[in-house]
Amino acid sequence: MSMSEKFETLVRNLDRDALHDLRRTVASEIDGRRQKVAMKVEDIHPGMTAAQREQAREEIARALRGE
Repeated sequence: MSMSEKFETLVRNLDRDALHDLRRTVASEIDGRRQKVAMKVEDIHPGMTAAQREQAREEIARALRGE
């Protein structure tokens, strides 16, 4: 039995509360990893003022939204 099949079997046998806890734990782990590897504007250009960093964040957000 492959690892994927074992995981699917395990998840299929979880009750509703256990499945909810698993989802919450996985989401928390993903968020933690995302924060560890997130690039910060300060890392790219440490000499920016707070206003310049905020403007850069707004421009990046607009680009990600496709505006």
